[in-house]
Parts: sequence; C-alpha cells; structure tokens
Amino acid sequence: MTNRRVAIQQLLLIWAGVAFLPACLHDSPKVSLPLKSIKIDPQEEAMLADLAETILPKTDTPGARDISAHLFVLKMVDDCATKEQQENYIKGMREFESFVVKKTGKSFSDLDDAQRKAIVAELNQQRPSEKGIGFFYQSTKYLTIEAYTTCEYYLTKIRGYKMLPGKFQGCVPVQKAS
Repeated sequence: MTNRRVAIQQLLLIWAGVAFLPACLHDSPKVSLPLKSIKIDPQEEAMLADLAETILPKTDTPGARDISAHLFVLKMVDDCATKEQQENYIKGMREFESFVVKKTGKSFSDLDDAQRKAIVAELNQQRPSEKGIGFFYQSTKYLTIEAYTTCEYYLTKIRGYKMLPGKFQGCVPVQKAS
C-alpha cells in the first residue's frame, strides 16, 4: 500500500511539472514598467516611445526616448487618471495605430521620421477632444512635455534649477528671522 501511495504521489508530481512546464518556458516580451490598471503590449509601448520621440526629438539635448518620457506617460495615466480616462487613453492609442495603418499602410513604429512628423503635424491641427485619437495624442503630448520639463537634465542643465535661492539658514529663532 505504501508503494502505491508513493507511486501516485510521484505520478501527480510529474503531471504537475508537465502542466506547468510550458508556462515556465514561455518567455513572452513584457512591458518595461509594471502597470496596475492599464494593459498594453510591448508593441504599443514601442509605438508610444516613438511618438514621444517625434514630439520631442533628440537634438543637441536629449530627446524624449533618452529620458524615458513614454514610461512617465504610462505611469501617470496608470496612477493619476480616472478609470474612464484610462479607458479613453487606451482606446485612443489603439485607434491612433489603426488610423496610421489605414493612412500609410504601416504601423507608426515602422514609419520614417518624415512620415511620423507628418502624422504629428496633422494631429496638432485637430481640436482637442475628450475621446479617441485626439484625447490620446493631446494627453501624450502634454505628459511628454511634462516629463521633459521635470527631468534632471532639463532642471539642472537648461533651466539652472537651484534648490533654494540665496542662503539657507535652518536654525534661526523666530524673533531674529527677517
């Protein structure tokens, strides 16, 4: 009876290992940033990085890709947007990609710089909206610029940010402060 128990236990252990093996071996690409509320795939993340780089390209200063502005955009949408805004953003992102494919026959990431700039110029001419492509693009543009203007490079090298202007005196009695 003990041999039968051991044999059944070993058989169950082998069966469980075989059942979980494909899940362990499957190495699907993942998004660079863990997100709680929104779900995107690596191709959508790459497209967002390309769009952010088109909005703020690299010149003699770092571009949006260099400061990972697309990750900032995703984190802000994931953490700070309402559920409805998150749904509109993701829906707009997918509509944007469909719009680009319909217009050019290629995905946004497969376009050259001139084609990307033409798409962005066209979107800049549209009026902002609360849904769809307009919402996605305007949100991405705003958050990309916010990411850039709050990054360390911009604050230290371009704006010349100082923690406190003048001389800091931390331990001064209230009566002597002027």
